[in-house]
Amino acid sequence: MDKSDNSRMVNQYALGDEIIRKLKSSLRVSEEEFAAFYIAKHTRDPFKVLVVTILSQNTAEKNTFRAFYRLEEKVGVSPENILNVDIKEIEDAIKPAGLYRGKARAIRLLAEVVQNELGGNLSKLLEKGVKEVRETLGKIPGIGEKTIDVLLVNWGYPVIPIDTHIRRVSLRLGLTSRSNYRSIREALHRIFREEVRADAHLYLIKLGRTFCKPKKPLCDRCPLKEYCKYRFQSRSVVNFIG
Repeated sequence: MDKSDNSRMVNQYALGDEIIRKLKSSLRVSEEEFAAFYIAKHTRDPFKVLVVTILSQNTAEKNTFRAFYRLEEKVGVSPENILNVDIKEIEDAIKPAGLYRGKARAIRLLAEVVQNELGGNLSKLLEKGVKEVRETLGKIPGIGEKTIDVLLVNWGYPVIPIDTHIRRVSLRLGLTSRSNYRSIREALHRIFREEVRADAHLYLIKLGRTFCKPKKPLCDRCPLKEYCKYRFQSRSVVNFIG
């Protein structure tokens, strides 16, 4: 790589590096705030990470943890245990997470694929790379791209899972102008270098929860206010009306 190529790479990621620096200096992220990251760190079990990510859909982290540990206690979070009980028992265990019927069905289908197609070992699939993981897990109803990306990023793959907070933050900051999942992910991958993408995922979510809220965002307190397209547009509208 010559100096000009290296310079282009530095410039490409300059904004992403600055965003990460500002977020880390302003926000504190703890592992207990993110169920999937917590379970990944403390179990290193990809099946459990997928299950807890399914449970986390459209609910708060405290409900996710409660449902996961109830499922662990009452059934056991493994493909074999999941397949050895009636689905009603799974539903009952995960009720704190909400939408429990659909989530129980997704967990059951995941267990069937892991047990019957992967020999009960999801780790072997992860060794085959991103494409194989996406193709295998993506065919399971209830497991979408974000759930798969959460698994991937926890196993060291340089992807940024896109949740509702990251979508909102990315659009407001002007990091992307498109709202579909893949377009946002691709845009953020162009901004954040591979080695900081896991941090980008966590800190952008934290930003959305803390400052860039859906209603009444705390723009004047936001650590990224100087970059925010939404803030400048909002002020322009106020000034025009005034």
